[in-house]
Amino acid sequence: MKNKSMIKEIASMETLRQAWQRVKENQGCRGSDGVTIEVFDWQAESHLAELAQDLLNQTYAPFPLMRFQVPKRNKQGLRYLSVPTIRDRVAQTSVYMVTREIFEKEFESFSHAYRLGRGVRTAIKEIEFWRDKGYRHAVDADIASYFDTVSHDRLMQKLMVLFKNDEICRLFEKWIRVQVYDGRQIWKLEKGIPQGSVVSPMLANLFLDELDEMLMEFDRKLVRYSDDFIILCKSEQEFEETIELTDMILEDMDLDLNPKKTQRVSFDSGFKFLGALFLYDKVYIPFPKKREKDFIPQLPPPLTLKRYIELTLLK
Repeated sequence: MKNKSMIKEIASMETLRQAWQRVKENQGCRGSDGVTIEVFDWQAESHLAELAQDLLNQTYAPFPLMRFQVPKRNKQGLRYLSVPTIRDRVAQTSVYMVTREIFEKEFESFSHAYRLGRGVRTAIKEIEFWRDKGYRHAVDADIASYFDTVSHDRLMQKLMVLFKNDEICRLFEKWIRVQVYDGRQIWKLEKGIPQGSVVSPMLANLFLDELDEMLMEFDRKLVRYSDDFIILCKSEQEFEETIELTDMILEDMDLDLNPKKTQRVSFDSGFKFLGALFLYDKVYIPFPKKREKDFIPQLPPPLTLKRYIELTLLK
């Protein structure tokens, strides 16, 4: 698809209506501008038409992300989400819909997160496949603060290869080098991929595709789910070499292994990965727990124009 026609497709009312429908069905919280799904819906056609013109005229600019805390999946502490406004979510969803296949062509088969037809189950099946081929040991690896440490310059370089430095690339750059608002201050994101944005999963996979390709070149059996991954080995002797190789690749990507969470595991001793327990030739997948009462996050107050000017002038 030509870049110009890609922008036209992203900005078409048909695509934007589909994107809006997806955002509406997800029923997320409001953004930093205070606009909720219900409020946006009152004049959705007008909002979409205005967004279409901004995208076509290259005058589109995202509002600051709204940052707040939510519980971690394991409920051990809290993590930060940085959520776009409803309008920006529609724009990102439209770009996601149009560019998804381009990203997909870059990704390797052993990358399982945030992809249609893939997920935790397919990752588990791949681990079983290599186990049955004689890979009885593994390096259970963890990248230190992955989403907070991704280099924006390196990420933009990868996007430029995909989109040849056109308007699509500039759109992604606006969402990557975005401002963030937490109720007390506003700052520009200098590094990292904000968790909570529609396009963040694609960007996270794109950045780690370099790791995937390098490990594949060295014939390592990798199974990756976002920044959680294991590398399967046939013997204990492979551990050190595999850890050193992975550490070198990540260091070249301006990332680091987390030494406290990167460990040697084996099927004979048993280990957990993606919530499943692997022990000998069995896999134990826990039944989904009953959903507890929803956590109600403390959202920052809406960011008015007056407040925006006050906070930016304070710097």
